[in-house]
Amino acid sequence: MKYLSVAAYQNLVPALRLGKMHLRWCTDCNVPVLEQRKCSACGSSTVSVTVTPPGDVRPAFEADVQLIRKTIDSQFGDGCGESLIPDDKIVLLNGVPHIDRMDEVILDGHVLGALQFNPGSGYKFIPRMEAARRLVPVLEKSWIIVDDGAVDSISSGASVMVSGIVDLDPDIQAGDETLVLTKDKRTIAAGPARISGRQMTENERGAATKTRWSSEPSDAHPLPSGQDRGLMLDANKDMLSSRTDKGIRFVRRVVEEASLPVAVSFSGGKDSLATLLLVLDAGLHPDILFVDTGLEFPETVDHVSQIAEEFDLHLVSESAGESFWNGLETFGPPGKDFRWCCKTSKLGPAARLISKNYPDGVLSFIGQRRYESIPRSAKGPVWTNPWVPGQYAASPIQDWTALHVWLYIFSKKVSYNPWYSKGLARIGCFLCPASDLAELDVVSEELPEFERWTTYLKEYAERNKKGDEWLELGLWRWKVPPKGVRELARSRVDEKAPPDPLKLLVSDTHIPCTLGLRTEGFFMDKLDMERVTNMLTILGDVDYDEEVEAAQMERFVVFREGLVIIRAESEEKLASQAKDLERVIKKAENCVACGVCLGLCENDAIVIKEQAWIIEENCQHCGKCLYPCSAADFEGEFKF
Repeated sequence: MKYLSVAAYQNLVPALRLGKMHLRWCTDCNVPVLEQRKCSACGSSTVSVTVTPPGDVRPAFEADVQLIRKTIDSQFGDGCGESLIPDDKIVLLNGVPHIDRMDEVILDGHVLGALQFNPGSGYKFIPRMEAARRLVPVLEKSWIIVDDGAVDSISSGASVMVSGIVDLDPDIQAGDETLVLTKDKRTIAAGPARISGRQMTENERGAATKTRWSSEPSDAHPLPSGQDRGLMLDANKDMLSSRTDKGIRFVRRVVEEASLPVAVSFSGGKDSLATLLLVLDAGLHPDILFVDTGLEFPETVDHVSQIAEEFDLHLVSESAGESFWNGLETFGPPGKDFRWCCKTSKLGPAARLISKNYPDGVLSFIGQRRYESIPRSAKGPVWTNPWVPGQYAASPIQDWTALHVWLYIFSKKVSYNPWYSKGLARIGCFLCPASDLAELDVVSEELPEFERWTTYLKEYAERNKKGDEWLELGLWRWKVPPKGVRELARSRVDEKAPPDPLKLLVSDTHIPCTLGLRTEGFFMDKLDMERVTNMLTILGDVDYDEEVEAAQMERFVVFREGLVIIRAESEEKLASQAKDLERVIKKAENCVACGVCLGLCENDAIVIKEQAWIIEENCQHCGKCLYPCSAADFEGEFKF
C-alpha cells in the first residue's frame, strides 16, 4: 500500500488557526502552564512551546501512554517506550492534521515526536531530534551509523546515502523510522528508510533514508521527574481563577439578558461537564438536558445520571430510540460530509424535548469550543439553532482549549466519563462517522454493542458490491472522501462514485407559457402520490387529478410516473421553484419522522403518524418546515 509523506499530509490539510496558542512550560517545575508568563507554583518564568495549530492540547491518560510506549518498543526495542515516556512526568497530546489520527507527544516542554495512525497498517511513532537523542542509550533496532565525512551534510538535512553507512540494523524495512548516528553514538538525523537494511548493505549507491529531522550532534536534555496533576494545578492556579471568574460573569450576564429557564445541555463529555461546573459556580441550579441518541456508550448514560444525582439536579431527557437504525433503510451509512444522523437522532429529539418541557423557550448552556472545528470557531459564544426552535444557546467555554477544560475538571475533583481513560479524545455516539478509525478501533474492541454496526456495514457492503477497502479504510464515513483518503485508496478502490439516479433534472430548454416560462424534469421512479400531494400543501393549494394521476398547483404539475412541470416568470424563479419542489418530494418520499418540523411549525399544521403529515386546513404555506429537514437535505441514494 502507498502512504503519503508527512509533507504531503501537511500540504493536503493546511494548518488551522482557530484561536490563540496558549501552551507554555515551567522548566523548573517541569509542568505545562497555559497563558501565564509566570508559574503560579514557583514564580519562575515560563517558556512558549511551539505546537502545530490549532493547538487543542490535552493530557495523555494511561491508555494513551501505554499505546505510545508499545508503539515505540515495537520500532526501536523493548524498554525504549518507558525510557522515553516515564511514569512520573506530565505527558500532553496535540491532535494535528493527518489522513486519520496523529498526535504530537509533548513532555519536558518538548514535542518529542508524533504518534500516527495509518489505516491498513496501524500505529507509527515519528521521533523528533530530542526523542532520538534520548533513545540512543536503550536503542536496539532501526539504527544507522554513518561515516564522519557524511555527518555535516546529513545534519544539515541531506538524505543518508548508502555509500556513507558504516554499520546498521540489518532488519530495517523500507518505510521504517530510523535514527542516524555518528560513530560515537550521537544522533544527527531521523527519518524513514527508503530501502531495506539488506539493500543498504548490498547497494553501492543511492539514498538509504530520507531525513525528516536533523541537527548537529548534541546531547539530550531531560528535565527532572516527579510531577503529578496536583503540581500542574498549582502551576496554573492564577489562570484557572481568571478563566473561572470570566466564565461566571458570562453565565450571569447571559442569564440576566435571556430571562428564560436555565439548563445545561449535558452530553456526558468533558466539555459539557466543564460547562455544568461553571454554571454551578455561578450560583445557579440548572436543569440537565440529555438526549439519548440510541447510540450512547452505556457508561455515558450512567455518567449523566450520576452527575445529576451528585449535584441534585433535575434530569430532563428524550430518547431517539431506534431512529438511527430505522433511518439507515433510507439514508444508508452517515458520513462526515453527510451527518443525517445528527438531525434524526439528536436535533429532532432535542426539538421535541424543548417543545414539551419549555414551550416558552429555554436558555441552554452548551460545551462548545472554537478549537474543535472551523464552524465552531466562526460561531460566537451565543447563538440560536434553526433545528431546535426555542433553544437560546450559549457557551462559556468557547475560547477554552481541551487542556483548559481538563485542568478545570481536575481542580473540581469530579468524576468524568471513563472512556477518556480508555483512549478516546472525544465522547459522542459510539459509531460517529466523525471519529477517526483509530478511535473506532478502540470502541470496536471495548464495546460489545459495536458488533451490530459492524454487521450492518458488512451486509451493506455486500449488497452494494463495496470492496474490502470500503470497510478497512472506513470509506463509509464519507459520501465524497477527501483528497488524502482518495490518494491512500487510489490503487485499491474505484473512485468513481455512481451518479445520483434520483436527482430532479430540470431541462435547459425553457418554453414560453402564460406565466412566462415553463420547464420539465423528472424523477427516476414512480412517486407515492398520496404523500407527495399532501406535502405539496407546504407550497400552496393543491388538487389531485385521479384520471391522469397528477397533483396540480398554479405553478407545478407532478405526475405519478415522476415527470414534473414547473412554470415561473423568469429563469431565476424556475431555479428557485425547482429547488423547493425537489425538497418537497424528498420530504414526502423519505421522511423518517425525526420530528424537527414539529418544532418549526407555528400553526400546529403537522402531525407524526409514522411519517410527518400536513393538516391542510391549518397550513399557511410558509415553507418553514422545509428548511431545515433531514429528508429534504439528503443528497445520497434514496430508498424509492
